[in-house]
Amino acid sequence: MLDLARRWRDSGVKARAFAQEHGITTWTLYYWRKRLARQDRPTLRRRRPRRVTLAPVHVMAAAADGAGDLEIVLVSGDRVRVSARASVETLRRIVQALRTAC
Repeated sequence: MLDLARRWRDSGVKARAFAQEHGITTWTLYYWRKRLARQDRPTLRRRRPRRVTLAPVHVMAAAADGAGDLEIVLVSGDRVRVSARASVETLRRIVQALRTAC
């Protein structure tokens, strides 16, 4: 039936005349034309992962007092200092807050 719908599409003949000639109803022809259009449509591609822009990271020597704090410098010049004793969860929350606020 897809082949028949393809031949009708390429013929330029009105649906009613083509359907009568081939012993089918016009609605059958319309149905298969729709299926043909779906088949000929290019398959949708998967979405590409979002591009992430990375910020430059500068690793500096540990402070003389050995505190080992983490300092995050924002593009705006603001600085956020996180204690080395902070939990991973606390650091995750800080980073999340910076992402939504900036």
